[in-house]
Amino acid sequence: MSGFYKGGSGLALFISIPLLIQYLGNEDYGIWVLVFTVFQWVLLMDFGIQSALKTKIPILLHNNETELIKGYIKSTYKYGAYIALCIFILATAYVSLADIKEALNISFHTRSFVWLLFTVNIFFFCSNLIAGIHKSLYVAYLKGKYAEESLAVNQFGFLFLFGIAMLLFPDIRPEYKLLLVSVLNGGFCLLVNIGYTIRFFKMERLNLNTELKPPKEFIRETLKIGMKFMVIQLGMILFFTVDNYIISNNFSPKDVVPYDSVNKIFQLPVMVLFAALSPMWSMFAKDYIEKNQQNLLSSFKRFNLFFIGILVSIAVLALICPFLIAIWIKEPLAIPDYLILLIAIITAIRIFTTFYTNFLNGIGKLNRYTIIIVLSLIIKIPLTYFLISLGYGINSVALSTVFILFFWIIFIPYECYSIIRNISK
Repeated sequence: MSGFYKGGSGLALFISIPLLIQYLGNEDYGIWVLVFTVFQWVLLMDFGIQSALKTKIPILLHNNETELIKGYIKSTYKYGAYIALCIFILATAYVSLADIKEALNISFHTRSFVWLLFTVNIFFFCSNLIAGIHKSLYVAYLKGKYAEESLAVNQFGFLFLFGIAMLLFPDIRPEYKLLLVSVLNGGFCLLVNIGYTIRFFKMERLNLNTELKPPKEFIRETLKIGMKFMVIQLGMILFFTVDNYIISNNFSPKDVVPYDSVNKIFQLPVMVLFAALSPMWSMFAKDYIEKNQQNLLSSFKRFNLFFIGILVSIAVLALICPFLIAIWIKEPLAIPDYLILLIAIITAIRIFTTFYTNFLNGIGKLNRYTIIIVLSLIIKIPLTYFLISLGYGINSVALSTVFILFFWIIFIPYECYSIIRNISK
């Protein structure tokens, strides 16, 4: 069901992208992609407290510690609110002092408008940082399908509202169009998150009326693992999304469009499979607590066999990708040679390693995994600029990713199997 809902989200996303390009134009759509990438970064700047929920709550449920769960969730919302406020203050201060317009090579809007655009989106993104905690709660309670359902509702709702806006405001100024899209996206997302938060607490018959505060040792341990999650997740987001900024900085925002369009084509299978695999996070935690070695090995074996079918599907998608883009975007896009092949390889490796990283996330064994992510990020940017200097154009960002991911596919599964072999010890 998680995969089904994510497929629905992907469908709505695919329909909305050509409409956004048509409404905003290539240059302003490129800016929207950059702004939305900031959204992904902000959602991960919570010190990993949401990710820690998915690892810690299954343990507390296993031990039947209901009052501690209430206190833990309550503290999560409190710390989440503090973090969101700090992010908003720091981010608005940064966009006020730094020249974002120059940094992103935006030559067709005023500096004051770029400031306003980023400030409005940062407000909504920080609000949704708190309101979106429900998604981790659903996964922690092994009901991850509702987290994905909320995302599908959000995508289809935004698509519906955006369609109405296109009819009502077809010829307003480009600046107003970008602000309108920002308000529709951020505002509707906030409403959906609030609605699904209320639904979670009603569904689980759970309230936060408790005087029990999590012990300091518990909080310290949670923050420690949360910090590791934040480093990993922020590293992952930077690793896979810094490409858009490198392209914008070295070429122009409109050159982001062909790269982003090919990425979006391959994003659908990634989104669906990531959603289908996301409940494994808490299930792995449960099996590891119970030292169920056979269950874990069986899950690994089934996925490895299933991955053969995934490879075939990605190969077919790579072959038909030019045709899909032609009927999807409906505007000529100059796609560099080999870009589709490179992104197909990236997609396959990401799906394969995500299954195994869900295991590491679920059991909280993150030290070596964190080191791999940090080293990858350190290598990625200079390697990409080196490839650009060699004349590989926007393919450089994909080439550098492929080189680094080949190390992931070796070291991450090896780490997982090593842990399982020692589980009885």
